[in-house]
Amino acid sequence: MIAPTVAFYRDLYDRVGRPWLWYERRVLTDRALATILATPTHELHVARHDGALVGYFELLAGEIVFFGLTLDYIARRIGPWLLDRAIERGFALGHPRLILNTNTLDHPRALDIYRKAGFRILRRETKDVPDPRSLWPDVYRWPPA
Repeated sequence: MIAPTVAFYRDLYDRVGRPWLWYERRVLTDRALATILATPTHELHVARHDGALVGYFELLAGEIVFFGLTLDYIARRIGPWLLDRAIERGFALGHPRLILNTNTLDHPRALDIYRKAGFRILRRETKDVPDPRSLWPDVYRWPPA
């Protein structure tokens, strides 16, 4: 599998994650991000429909590290389908279990969809993180450009 370019990945991450205030990969340097993308246990799977970006999932060593849809494809029953593909791929890679983290900023139905797919809550934690809208107000305008 060929690692995606940093530019491609940043665009993908932004188009899917901006409405949910994803910022973790945004603050990485290009070099640090390229290192993650080139990791042998890293896979990126992009879903498209008629050329339009639907969403993606990202696997890294037995974890679904990012999973999401673009706004145009939410509430069209694509999320469960794409999650099934992520789970199938993770198990096909030989992982005995998959980890998927979520948080209260994700889509309000995300946790329900993950639980219906067989994931269970193993741990809850409270963490204070800076609001990305205050760190990058021109990036996180609503609605997204």
